[in-house]
Amino acid sequence: MSDAPSNTIIYLVGPPGVGKYTVGTDLAEALPAKLVDNHYWLNPLFSLIYQDGRTPLPERIWDHVAQVRKVVLETIATLSPPDWNFVFTHAVTGDAADEEYDREIACEVLTTAHRRGAYLLVVRLGCGPDELASRVISPERRLRMKAVDPEAARRNAVRPLFDPGYRNTMTIDTSKLPASEVTAQIIQRLVS
Repeated sequence: MSDAPSNTIIYLVGPPGVGKYTVGTDLAEALPAKLVDNHYWLNPLFSLIYQDGRTPLPERIWDHVAQVRKVVLETIATLSPPDWNFVFTHAVTGDAADEEYDREIACEVLTTAHRRGAYLLVVRLGCGPDELASRVISPERRLRMKAVDPEAARRNAVRPLFDPGYRNTMTIDTSKLPASEVTAQIIQRLVS
């Protein structure tokens, strides 16, 4: 258990495979907090369509995903206990074609924090191309319906990290760090 304030939201952003879920799980235990991984609103829908982590998904699925995400965020903003902490994850590729969609999601998360009156910390996670490519091929990722294309991971790793434009932001390169060290750096930032 940490000395982090209650009603804290940590928003982890970075490319698929960078360690958002692993770090988020560690943070959720350490704070304590509720982990709201981006697959929280993806997997219920992904389990109903063909999804192999490589084949493009039907374009219409994203409208359904947005509806589920909005209900989850509305519940957190208005019904969750006011002293609860949350860790959000958001997979962003840095691809210019996805920028508007990613900004929309970031705005929704930032608005949720504002509506709760929560302390918000944005954490941008990055990783080197070879390391990221080796991480995305793990069998566990396929089971969780996550992206598993190593060439896409290499491309994502060299793109600029997504910046949601929030002042309270830190950046961590996870290439050579275990999740526990990334978690420790985030908690240190929260309590300092």
